[in-house]
Amino acid sequence: MKLRRLIRVLAPAVCVALATAGCSKAHDVLFGSPFTFNCPTPAGHGLALAIGARANSPAPLIPDEVGSRIVAATRSCAKITVVRVDGRPSVVGSLIFSTSAKTQQNLNLDLDGFRKKVNGLIADAKAQQPEANVVQALSVAAGAAGDGGTVALIDSGVQTTDPIDFRKHELPSRRPAAVVDALKRQDLLPDLSGRSVILAGIGYTAAPQDALADKNRAFLVELWRGIVIAAGARSPVVVGEPNTSAAAVSSPSVGVVSFPSAAIDPSCDSLSVLPDNGAVGFIPEQATFRDPAAASTVLQKFAGFLQNNPTARVRIEGFVAHYGTGDLSQRRADRVKQQLLLVGAVNPITAKGMGWGPYPTTNAPPGKQYDQLNRQVTIEVTC
Repeated sequence: MKLRRLIRVLAPAVCVALATAGCSKAHDVLFGSPFTFNCPTPAGHGLALAIGARANSPAPLIPDEVGSRIVAATRSCAKITVVRVDGRPSVVGSLIFSTSAKTQQNLNLDLDGFRKKVNGLIADAKAQQPEANVVQALSVAAGAAGDGGTVALIDSGVQTTDPIDFRKHELPSRRPAAVVDALKRQDLLPDLSGRSVILAGIGYTAAPQDALADKNRAFLVELWRGIVIAAGARSPVVVGEPNTSAAAVSSPSVGVVSFPSAAIDPSCDSLSVLPDNGAVGFIPEQATFRDPAAASTVLQKFAGFLQNNPTARVRIEGFVAHYGTGDLSQRRADRVKQQLLLVGAVNPITAKGMGWGPYPTTNAPPGKQYDQLNRQVTIEVTC
């Protein structure tokens, strides 16, 4: 399994790491003065890592956002639990840092040993059961993290078991909100109340599962984000960093899911994501199409569908990168609405500028890694 920069910063920290003694005492340790490490009381909140080391999903990479949580959990002597994501998710194991070191050098050795143990748990998270049940993995991880804890899901998010087997009911073509509502009505959501949630690797797949088009990846990101919010999570963070690694294992098997083609195909109760680097893109800082002919061609497909479905309703939402300014998102949403009307749509259409976001959260600080994800217009069709 490929693991990356897990907790490198653990060992070297002297004044900001684990010692309850101040900098002066840490300095004395280097010269042989007595040194004692004491876990804080109470210990920190738990951290649960739901790891998708399975067929059809890339070998998990530990992003910096998760690595920093591992460091924090270690410093606070919180329980760190690893949960495997497969057809029957289970706990791989749990660890809590402790040490009897009397010198800073020995403390650093113990920290390094603990880092290796955490790496070992992650390496042991390879799938044991066929298929993938991400909802259940979130539930198991939530229980392990405890109230106030953090759940980090590192997985493609392509589930192949009920209640959301993506091979059934044309789920990848549904609106994410409709799927979330159905899960909520049937009381099938995990309980993430009081937990913080990090979603990493969502939408990135490995053979034999085909690589996903942008709109299908966006569907998965929005779906899992919606699921964890509806399940009570606090300010979920989506890590958009790509993972194109091969799968960690090829067995047990996981069914291949058929996602809609990359072409725009409007339908009832669908959400279409139009990324700014696609046909319906805009000149930087303007609400003018970069390629008016290409944008018109795509939006003509929507207009044709709407003409054949006069009771359908349309909601357009515009988003911009974190350094976008003013009412740019509203003007871009209005421009798409205007073009739909120009090419023949007569249905009720609302256009709303959503401003910055939505990734990683709507109130997160600027981050260039999220800019391209946030430059988009979405068209939701409800029949």
